[in-house]
Amino acid sequence: MKRLEKVLCPKSIALIGASRKEGSLGKKILESILRLPFKGKIYPINPKADFIEEIKVYSAVSALPEVPDLAIILLPAQMVLDCLDELGQAGIKNVVVISAGFKETGAEGLEREKQLIEKAHQYEMNLLGPNCMGIFNTDPQVMFNGTFSPTLPNRGHIAFISQSGALGVGVMELAAHTDLGFSVFVSTGNKADINDTDVLEFLQDDANTQVVTMYLESIDDPDQFRKICSKMVALKPVLAVKAGRTLSGTKAASSHTGALANPEYIVDGFLKQCGVIRYAQLQDLFDAARALAAQPLPKGPRVAVVTNAGGPAILASDTLEESGLQLAALNPKTISRLQEILPAEAAVKNPVDMIASADHQIYHDTLEIILADEGVDAVLLIIVKPPINTTPLKIVQSLEALVHNCGKTILTVLMAQNDEHGGFEHFKALQIPVYAYPEAGAKALGALWQYKQIQERFRKSEAVVSAPQSDEVLLSGPGAQNKQVPIKDLIELLQSYDIKSAPFIISDNFYKIKSFHNKTGNKLVLKIANEQIIHKTEAGLLKLGMETEKEVKKAFDELYKKALIHLPPGIAPLFMAQKQIHHGIELVLGGKRDAQFGAVLMVGIGGIFIEVVKDVSFRIAPVNAYEAKEMLSELRSQVVLNGFRGLPAVDRDSLAYTIQQFSLLLAEHPEITEMDLNPIIWSGSEKEALVVDVRATVQ
Repeated sequence: MKRLEKVLCPKSIALIGASRKEGSLGKKILESILRLPFKGKIYPINPKADFIEEIKVYSAVSALPEVPDLAIILLPAQMVLDCLDELGQAGIKNVVVISAGFKETGAEGLEREKQLIEKAHQYEMNLLGPNCMGIFNTDPQVMFNGTFSPTLPNRGHIAFISQSGALGVGVMELAAHTDLGFSVFVSTGNKADINDTDVLEFLQDDANTQVVTMYLESIDDPDQFRKICSKMVALKPVLAVKAGRTLSGTKAASSHTGALANPEYIVDGFLKQCGVIRYAQLQDLFDAARALAAQPLPKGPRVAVVTNAGGPAILASDTLEESGLQLAALNPKTISRLQEILPAEAAVKNPVDMIASADHQIYHDTLEIILADEGVDAVLLIIVKPPINTTPLKIVQSLEALVHNCGKTILTVLMAQNDEHGGFEHFKALQIPVYAYPEAGAKALGALWQYKQIQERFRKSEAVVSAPQSDEVLLSGPGAQNKQVPIKDLIELLQSYDIKSAPFIISDNFYKIKSFHNKTGNKLVLKIANEQIIHKTEAGLLKLGMETEKEVKKAFDELYKKALIHLPPGIAPLFMAQKQIHHGIELVLGGKRDAQFGAVLMVGIGGIFIEVVKDVSFRIAPVNAYEAKEMLSELRSQVVLNGFRGLPAVDRDSLAYTIQQFSLLLAEHPEITEMDLNPIIWSGSEKEALVVDVRATVQ
């Protein structure tokens, strides 16, 4: 049995704090339970009443005739702990704490919440809250509304998990007069015990839920969250708004990765890795959810726009392209048939503009021709309220037989101030979502295509990669903590993961460096290798392009003198000489240990301008080859990766392997707090990615 089975599908409920007082929380929630109405038994608890709403009231939990599946606590915070003891002693295992006054109120509340958690564990309870709005389940077999929202939820197939109770109330209110219908709502509140992952586990197998939406302020237990989402998105989409997108409070670290890996970047990469579609705005989230709950997924990205006005179609076309879709190239036969039925002034290519005179019959005939085109995967139907001849109601009625079982995705944009003839309700009955603006409809279509790709990916391959921790611990010396690791040790570590570096020698002896130069026969790079110096370029401790012995000796002497200024007393300069890799693309691989998410992996365009350009992508390590290539595809510099002005195109499979191996290294070595491979050079002559510089901090 799922942990939330009896929380969200109870057959009996004890309402502790039920009240006859108008406006009280105890009265509102009891009314909500009765109004849906609940299919099971209700046991109000109040020592000062015999009946409320003609329902028998019990003086205490101990007086109940049975052990109810669920208890809802509505008492003041100071009384909740004693109430939990009473519930535990009665054998009640599932509890929702609506009451506020816990960690959200400060130190005293935090201590009270700690005690709450202890008691829940003591009695082996499943506890939701505290400080939450409650839950509802519109499944016809359950019909349970345990919230204090004044608005009854629309029944539907969209689940909503919200960390904000007030936001949940607002969404229910806004959804009341739309086609946004809900299956399950859970206000997680302070998430003292039950968290988002527990709710997701229930929803994964809930037949009444087709789409999952979330409002998150924090992500608890990222590993479990990722595992359940990776399973769920193969079956049903998960959409989320994660609050806290700004950079305020972010602390830059000494490495490039540390400077760039702020919580927003990390969360964004993490949610992509989970297969969760992230939105910045609730409106976009629910617009997408409505489409996903009602329409089949498109087989491809080719969209036909059918309209009676040109402007909205142009706006829709722009947004479709921005959303990863494309305007379908109509078949010549399709164009010919459209020319036969449309006026000469109409546009018969895509978008198909039937012009303002189009009536409901023209809408029907045009859509019939478009749907028959095998090169069309989806249709965005735009109706600017017709000035003559027809109404939205007539249009939708004419389409009814056509859209039934057509198998293609259809969304509608109805640009009308009011809908006095009832067209909106008829579109709703046909399971065709309606949007007020062309951009909104186009974005929703984009969500359908995005989820189609996510679903295929998670059905084909195992998305979650696990890596055991290595028994070998990387240290910079006995008892090392927050120290830089010698570069020789780092390169050996990279080699053990099959990550290659440019040919090199580390020495403090000029003659050994000279001998190395003679053997390579290439231009030489000379840099200071002491781990105490992090950014060599900024310190002027790097020389490139040396060909003669004289040039190497001069560089050696100059770097030696400069290094003494930057090194602690008593430490001699150490040199790294490398074969210079010519004519390549500079990339960066980085890792940072995050307190919440663990090993954070960064891939980006590297070199000295990384923190300026900030063309980077993040995931949680480890990643598989598919995820590694996905990170590369997210970089803005695709033209560079594909070969630019004589630079070689990178081999994405080979580079993805290097990324994957580096992610395993990070996952298996938790002692590494930060690590940068910058740059890695992809060279056309070498035909592989070679690490040129590396640094790492261990704790």
